[in-house]
Amino acid sequence: MPVSSPPPVPRIDVAVDLGAGPVDLGTRGLAAAVVPAPRFGREGELQAAVKAALAAGADLADVSLEPRLVGAVARSGAGPVAARVATAEAAAAARAAGAALVLVPPDLADRAAAEGWPAAVVVDDLAAIAAARPTADRHGFPLAFDASRLPALEALADEAVALSSGCRIVRTTDVRRTRRVIEVVAALLEARREA
Repeated sequence: MPVSSPPPVPRIDVAVDLGAGPVDLGTRGLAAAVVPAPRFGREGELQAAVKAALAAGADLADVSLEPRLVGAVARSGAGPVAARVATAEAAAAARAAGAALVLVPPDLADRAAAEGWPAAVVVDDLAAIAAARPTADRHGFPLAFDASRLPALEALADEAVALSSGCRIVRTTDVRRTRRVIEVVAALLEARREA
């Protein structure tokens, strides 16, 4: 019985600097923990949530909130901060507040590159990865996949597919699950590259 060859693995030649030097994303993925908004007047909750996410294995604290909250987390020095933005104005505000990385939709990638923002191109759907890859590659940006709104089992499967399809940052609400998926897929990608 003939055995079909495995699908090709996209070659990813991108690194991102989160403040402690460049991180090669050839096979490695990063978990961006989505930090929920604190209750009014309780910004201490935000710091506690960031510390918990980083302790659980997150590489980035995704503080996609108003700039003053992004700034408070960035100034705390707990770890690198990312922010998902929808507009150029929001991206500029997040960068000014101290975000190490802005997650931009594909239509903002040209602006992010022109402004010199450290950015990743983010998609919400597996079907959008192929269309977003040329944009990300053109600017040397990594691809990010947002699994934060998916049910747990669907997120697990979609994260694995996204990582094997070239996404190297996963936006998540379950850091431990995503960290395990990232590590398994990285081991598989390393083994495929060595073969």
